[in-house]
Amino acid sequence: MRSILLLNAALAVLLGCARTAGPDMALACQTSKCTCLPESSGLLVKGDAAAVQWKLNGDAFCPEGYVLRRDEKKK
Repeated sequence: MRSILLLNAALAVLLGCARTAGPDMALACQTSKCTCLPESSGLLVKGDAAAVQWKLNGDAFCPEGYVLRRDEKKK
């Protein structure tokens, strides 16, 4: 029973990380708040975030060296 709970917890963490990055982030950032974080940052963000920039077609993007991440902060 304990191993099943640990496995479910590990899967939840992996899925949570997976939904914050990916090729569709430019589209996701049109409807939810996003941040540009340094590419080399892992779980612990080191470095300053950059402002999200927008293309004429409405897609979000980041300056070179940064990646889009969904802002997980609650209002």
